[in-house]
Amino acid sequence: MSALSTAAFCTEQKTDDDVILDSPVHPVTEGDPLTLRCLYRDPKPSNLPAEFYKNGSLLQTQTTGEMTIRTVSKSDEGLYHCKHPEKGESPQSWISVRGESKSGASFSVFSLLSSLMAGSPYLLVSIVLMVKCYRARAKPDELNSM
Repeated sequence: MSALSTAAFCTEQKTDDDVILDSPVHPVTEGDPLTLRCLYRDPKPSNLPAEFYKNGSLLQTQTTGEMTIRTVSKSDEGLYHCKHPEKGESPQSWISVRGESKSGASFSVFSLLSSLMAGSPYLLVSIVLMVKCYRARAKPDELNSM
């Protein structure tokens, strides 16, 4: 798996059909929400009450014409389409899902190292001063015991 942002890639087949499955143009990172809309274009797009399918199986029926997957995961990969009982059905769109991004982990390691580098001179000076204070205190005690 690459350290690049992983995502769901959506493709829309172009046809002369009036029902369209609207899916994001930009990638959706695993773990993010994904919204699919069933639209009717005649003459301008409008939402349709619709049934949503994945790999030919009915997922859900929505009166708003919109289906949201709250957290995209690898199991959401497949062919999606929507269907309106009177207007017809959309062409299928392939949604490919890839693993989660690793960039967050590298950023936190970088932050930790930066903080340590910035704080280490102060820590070193503090240790040196504590040692000097300890030695300065120990000398008068040694003189009194003699």
